Amino acid sequence: MNLEAPTKTARWPVVRVVPGHDAQVTLLSGDWLRLTTHYFGKTFLCTENDLCPCCSLLPSRPYWYLPCLMHPVQNPALLELSATTSADLEQRSRMLHDGVRSGLIIRLARRSPKKPIYVEIVDEVCTVPDLTLQQWVSAVMAVYCFPALNRGEDIVTYSARIQGSVIERGELQAARLKLAAEKGIKGRG
Repeated sequence: MNLEAPTKTARWPVVRVVPGHDAQVTLLSGDWLRLTTHYFGKTFLCTENDLCPCCSLLPSRPYWYLPCLMHPVQNPALLELSATTSADLEQRSRMLHDGVRSGLIIRLARRSPKKPIYVEIVDEVCTVPDLTLQQWVSAVMAVYCFPALNRGEDIVTYSARIQGSVIERGELQAARLKLAAEKGIKGRG
């Protein structure tokens, strides 16, 4: 019998701001996790180095993640932000609250799909649930169908461990993209 904790993590919901609806969250950490992705039929991770088979074929897009509690239900979730929105949150929190940190209550709003997300720091609470970096980074990686960090494993070691899988998935998507491009060219001829 294996007495170790399982390395597969439950997938947390991802908070994305829907136009016309506000979202309010309480941050559980001030540590950002930045991941760069590509999109072809679905979003997948980029290795962010010369080994990525998709960087020459597709644009890349970075996302920034923070763990949070969704309001009003207070369930753990992942706040996914674009470069612009994460920079806005960082600026506002530095000016008013000494930086992004656990306990900040944030309201996010968007008027339409083409408009930027408005970020407002509403309040701050003193107590929030304990959450380890390992727990929430594992939850982010579950969004991209990767296993959780092993007990005691740091992010650098984890990154090296999954890099082969990231490259394999990128190669598969690159092959699909090339096949789709060939079919498109043959269909026009």
